[in-house]
Amino acid sequence: MFFGDIHITERDIPEITDIFSEILILKDKYSISGIIITGDSFDTTKPTSKELDFFSNFLRKLNTPVTILAANSHESTTPEESVLNHFGILHDKVFICKEYIDAPHLFVGHFGIKESLLTYGGTVSKSDLKQYQNVILGHFHNHELIKPNIMQLGSVRWVYFGEDPNIPKKVAICHNYNSGDKQWSIIDLKSPYPMINIELYKNNDFKESKATILPKNVQPASPGKESQAQINDIPNLLAYLDKLYPKTKVRVIFKDYSLYREFLPYSTKYKEMFFLFKERKDFVLDIALKSPQSETGSLKESLIKYMEINKVPEEIKQTLLKEIK
Repeated sequence: MFFGDIHITERDIPEITDIFSEILILKDKYSISGIIITGDSFDTTKPTSKELDFFSNFLRKLNTPVTILAANSHESTTPEESVLNHFGILHDKVFICKEYIDAPHLFVGHFGIKESLLTYGGTVSKSDLKQYQNVILGHFHNHELIKPNIMQLGSVRWVYFGEDPNIPKKVAICHNYNSGDKQWSIIDLKSPYPMINIELYKNNDFKESKATILPKNVQPASPGKESQAQINDIPNLLAYLDKLYPKTKVRVIFKDYSLYREFLPYSTKYKEMFFLFKERKDFVLDIALKSPQSETGSLKESLIKYMEINKVPEEIKQTLLKEIK
C-alpha cells in the first residue's frame, strides 16, 4: 500500500485520526504485507512531542513492514539528518530512506514531474524514469496519472487551499507489483474533511463574472460533494455557511471591501463552527483616489488616513495594517 503527504500537525490530529483508522481497515481488507509512505509525514522539521507520539502509535498499530521516505522538504534538512531516523530505531518494522528502488519494477520518490498538468514546479522529467515499470511519487498534493508509468499519488487529505478540492484523496494498492500478474487498486478515501472555496462578489461584479448566483434557499450538497461556490451578498453567504458540514475546511474569498466589512461581525461564529475557516481579501482599497498621498507620505499613512475618513472599524484597521509590509 502507498500513501503519503500526511503533514501531521497538532491541529489536524482529529482529521488524521479518522484517515489512519480508514487506512488500518483497508490494510486488513486487502491483506497488505508492506507499506510505503511517500514523504512529508510531518509538516515541519521539528514536530512536537504530541505529533511524534501520534505518528509512532499509528506505526505500532500497522504492525506491518513500513518504508518511510524522508523528504527533503518538511522532515529532512540534509540527506543524513531527519526526525524520521528515530522511528527506524524505535520500530523494528520501520525503514527510512530517501527513495525506494526495486529495479526495474518499482521506484518511489518525493518530487514533482515537469509534465504534470495539475501542478507546476516539477524537478524531474518523466523520461528520466522510463526504466521503471511503476513510479509512485509524493510531494504534489493533487492525484494525477502521467503516462506511461507514473502516478503522482497526492496527499491523503486537503492540506492547502491551493489543492484541487474536486480530486478525491487516495491510497494506492498493488498486489504482485514485481510480477506479470500485478493488480492495481486506486482507492478514494472517505475520511478526509472536505474543502470548499467560496467567492463573494458584489452584485455588479458578479454579473460581469458570468457566474451563477446561488438562490436564497441555498441547499449545499452532502459533505465532500461540493467544492466551489460563488455568492453575491452576505445573507446568501450566511445561509450557505449555516448548512455546511462542520467538519469542513472553508475559505471565503472577498472580492469587495464593503462585503468584508459587512461580514466581519459574523467571522468569529464561523471560525468556531468549522474545523478550519479562512478569509482571503482579494479587494484593493482605492487609497490614491479617496486619500491622496503626499510626496513624503507612506502607503501606511495614506491607509490610516483613508480609514479615519471612512470610519473603518478598529478590528478591520488592525487586520489591514498587518498586511502592509
